[in-house]
Amino acid sequence: MPFRICLVLSLIFSLVLRAQVNPPVNYRVDSQGRPIGGANQGGDSLQQRDRNEDSITIFYRMFDSSRIRFIDSTVHNFYNRFALPFDYLYLNQYAGAARSVLFNPNTQPGYDPGFHGYDIYHFTLANTRVFNTTRPYTEIDYILGAKAEQTIKILHTQNLKPLWNIAFDYRLINSPGHFKSSAGNHSAIRLSSDFSTKNRRYSGFVAFIRNRTKVNENGGIRNDSFLTDDNPAYFERFNIPTWLGADEAYTTNFLTSNLVTGSDYYSQTFFLRHQYDVGQKEEFYDADSNLVQKFYPRIRLQHNIHYFNRGFTYRDENYLTASAQEAYKEHFGLENTDSVGSMTDRWREITNEAALVFFPDKKNLEQFFKVGAAFQWLRGWFAGIPDDLHGTYLLGEYRNRTRNRKWDVNANGKFFLTGPYLGNYFVNATLQTNLGSKLGALVLGFQNANRNPSFVFNGQSNFYLKETLDLNTENWTTFSGDLFVNRLGLALKAKYHLVSNYTYWKGFYEAEQDGTLQSILRISGEKKFKLTKRWNLYSELHIQQSTSSGINLPLIYTQNRFAYEGNFYKNLNLSTGIEFRYFSPFTADNWSAFNGQWVAQSEETITNRPDIHAFLHIRINSFRGFLRAENLNTFELGNGFNFTKNNLAAPLYANPGLLLRLGIYWSFVN
Repeated sequence: MPFRICLVLSLIFSLVLRAQVNPPVNYRVDSQGRPIGGANQGGDSLQQRDRNEDSITIFYRMFDSSRIRFIDSTVHNFYNRFALPFDYLYLNQYAGAARSVLFNPNTQPGYDPGFHGYDIYHFTLANTRVFNTTRPYTEIDYILGAKAEQTIKILHTQNLKPLWNIAFDYRLINSPGHFKSSAGNHSAIRLSSDFSTKNRRYSGFVAFIRNRTKVNENGGIRNDSFLTDDNPAYFERFNIPTWLGADEAYTTNFLTSNLVTGSDYYSQTFFLRHQYDVGQKEEFYDADSNLVQKFYPRIRLQHNIHYFNRGFTYRDENYLTASAQEAYKEHFGLENTDSVGSMTDRWREITNEAALVFFPDKKNLEQFFKVGAAFQWLRGWFAGIPDDLHGTYLLGEYRNRTRNRKWDVNANGKFFLTGPYLGNYFVNATLQTNLGSKLGALVLGFQNANRNPSFVFNGQSNFYLKETLDLNTENWTTFSGDLFVNRLGLALKAKYHLVSNYTYWKGFYEAEQDGTLQSILRISGEKKFKLTKRWNLYSELHIQQSTSSGINLPLIYTQNRFAYEGNFYKNLNLSTGIEFRYFSPFTADNWSAFNGQWVAQSEETITNRPDIHAFLHIRINSFRGFLRAENLNTFELGNGFNFTKNNLAAPLYANPGLLLRLGIYWSFVN
């Protein structure tokens, strides 16, 4: 039903919108990022036709940030528009469980359900964009991949009034899978609105986000030897036997998401932030005799309401069959399979937060102090019986981006006073300075967090846990430094983590906590090499090492893009070439299909060929097209001309062979 609604909306938009985006002309904003200018309009450039009538200026900021950003119109990096970043490994197919080969720990304090295998596909409040545009703007994206893999994305945003913006975002990802019982379907909807009164005193932001994930789990293939078997039947990877899942017919109907053995996750988020400013107002006429009104807040009263409704389910309709019973016992070591037919953790969360914000410099809204407190109500269902948990926390923040943009300071923290997460806290501080046009910028960071292990490690969770452990709080400390040298197109980065009481899965349903102090170091370099006028090399190199037996990482990870690029025939922006990534052999985490968790293992080392993709990306005005041939590295001559030298993402989880993807992105302006 959501897809059909979005399809109807897209057809309506295509009838009324124009397919050309022109660059902004003489567009100005005031100190708060609001549009001003336009002949005889009193500073309101959206109400009346003027010389900018046929142009658009659109910008946005990320949620909870004041930094202005602009729509990305480049075509060289496909992953700017793809759901999975290049450094992610996925199981079976695009839509399967995914994780980065670069270490990024979860350090947020307080309640965390613990199911993160599919997070990268979800819309969240943190990745919500808050738009401001002079004209209605729409993007329609469509990606068609091998085996009827499809991605549909629609974005529409417009300012109903100069100080009132609405945005609608929808994405559907569907993949029938390249292996048996591996079909995946992700749908996400986001509605958001940013508003302010004419006098700028009252403003707010509201968002509704819904995610639904349905992914069939096959537990991996029965044996790696099937990948190199001479039997031609196994050249079609869908015929390889898997540990879980029934022998169902292959289907390419992306409007259905039949789930027999797998994970069914959902989340619904409602967020409201509204605030009232106390300050001073000024009016003056600019050089064009336009009346400009400005309001400078000095004290802000802010109130947030955050509602979560989340559910995590694993079910196997065939768990009583002899083959399923054998798989759970032989491969996963699960003796008691009474509950594996259906397991669910359900949670509802309401957070009521109030804060005061002080602006010491009226002409610099990016300098402020913030203090506040919140009450959190949690309800979980354990064996079908609800249980309520309550807690409170304090928060504080200091942010200062100086008006000369030389210094940018951000320090924030949260401390839980009462409730089940008493003593959890998080402090974060970053310092950024502009070193000049030759040296670029330097960013230094520090984080320290004390958090309870995720709830899935708790014996109250309805998912399998071999034994209930007496777990202590995890403590994370992170030091980071980034140096950006614009003149050289070079970025150097370093991150050093220290963790005590790190909690992880050492078996498919067995948890472990490492009480010793462990460290993880990552050093990175990124650079664009200008080889000739048209040929460029974009290169990244990451070196990382961990001292924890529960954190397995490749020592070396590199990704490179060798591209022929330029503007041709005035309107054609072209980028074509080869991209590849490589990571050194390492003991990659396994996947617990029924618990939905990554499992540390030390027995099987993954040794892969470099992943190689060929691409042709173009942009003509507001149209962008992407044609890609991925996983060329799977080419094999041993059994004839085929692409069956599959790389592994985890033990018994192989990546697909050759993939062809066609992507179309089109933006419209009304």
